[in-house]
Amino acid sequence: MTVSKEARDQLGSELKTLRKQAGLTLRQVEARVGVSNAAVSYWENGRRLPGRDDLRRLLEALQANDEDRERILSIRASVEDAPGIITAGAPNIGEQLARLIAYESAAERIHDVSPLLIPGLLQIGPYAKAIMGDVPDAATRVALRAGRRDVLTRRSPVELVAFIDTEVLVRPVAPADVMIEQLRHLLDMGRRPNITIQLVSSTRPGWNPMLAGPFELLEFPEAKPIVHLEHHRSSLFLWEERDVRSFLEASETIRQAAMTPAVSAGVIEDIVHGMETI
Repeated sequence: MTVSKEARDQLGSELKTLRKQAGLTLRQVEARVGVSNAAVSYWENGRRLPGRDDLRRLLEALQANDEDRERILSIRASVEDAPGIITAGAPNIGEQLARLIAYESAAERIHDVSPLLIPGLLQIGPYAKAIMGDVPDAATRVALRAGRRDVLTRRSPVELVAFIDTEVLVRPVAPADVMIEQLRHLLDMGRRPNITIQLVSSTRPGWNPMLAGPFELLEFPEAKPIVHLEHHRSSLFLWEERDVRSFLEASETIRQAAMTPAVSAGVIEDIVHGMETI
């Protein structure tokens, strides 16, 4: 397997930062982890990739907190599962977006709750461009969003469960031809075995957690799940078990309120047909 230099450099930078924060020399790490100080130096300089077991021992020796541990394990997993996809440190994107890309690549399952727009991982380029408008670095962000979709179609794809408010399907944030293309893309993606799309009716009586706003819940093979919240030009990751558990429960409540995948596909098809006959 070929691992991109950018991916190795990102992981190495994280490890070096943790070691310095712990106040340990390479020799001290060697004694605690049981690997040579030269090997640790290679990891930090991005010349080699640590094995999973070695990495866990290293994080324990460095007394990494839960957030750092889960972030670094996620980066390591993403390096193995999708070499070259990590873009942390790219000059035109922020740290939060870079982290999100790495986490999505490392996840085994993503729950995306979208009461306002088509989920980012399911957006086509023209739709993404329409909603971003003329914000700074819009072209870069549209390209990155397109790249993020690769996690759904790679050899070992991420499982995506997308809950979408029906109002999203008819909200004219893009020209009619783009909206039709976008909805057809939803239908195509929903046929993939790793993607489940369920609609929640905007006219459904009562309250459900979707009305509190969008969120993305990411589950990993080994690390604990995390939640990503995004608002306009800012975003936030939640790590605390109590907070994440609340979003897990919210996702299940929304699932119970949602239409089945088959019924959802039928609704999307009807909307597309209606748009095409106008």
